[in-house]
Amino acid sequence: MLKKIGLVISFIILIINIFNYNFEFEFNDVDNKVSLIGILASLCAILVILILIISEKIEKKIKE
Repeated sequence: MLKKIGLVISFIILIINIFNYNFEFEFNDVDNKVSLIGILASLCAILVILILIISEKIEKKIKE
């Protein structure tokens, strides 16, 4: 349950950062850097949580 809540929060943060990213400016803009870091961090968090969920499912199947 806690992993799913973390996954939902990560998706919300990802969506917020995508909307805050200004595609007209370059990467040198400060706001774009912050948004880009937020996008990458939330993608990493989503990936780690999905790996944890999949590994727990594999562990459960191995124990059966």
